[in-house]
Amino acid sequence: MKILETRQAPNPRRVRIFLAENGITVPYEELDLMKGQLKTPEFSRLNQFQRVPVLLLDDGTAISE
Repeated sequence: MKILETRQAPNPRRVRIFLAENGITVPYEELDLMKGQLKTPEFSRLNQFQRVPVLLLDDGTAISE
């Protein structure tokens, strides 16, 4: 399980704060917004709206907003 995020976006920041306050550790994968990593076909399959954060479960299921 991991969270796909972009550090500059406000919603992933809220998720990080929530997890930290509750003592939950989850690995993060940083996507580069400026390089267009949210617009790739691979990411669009995970979240058609091309927004972060996305929780990617071990079985491949993607959960987003």
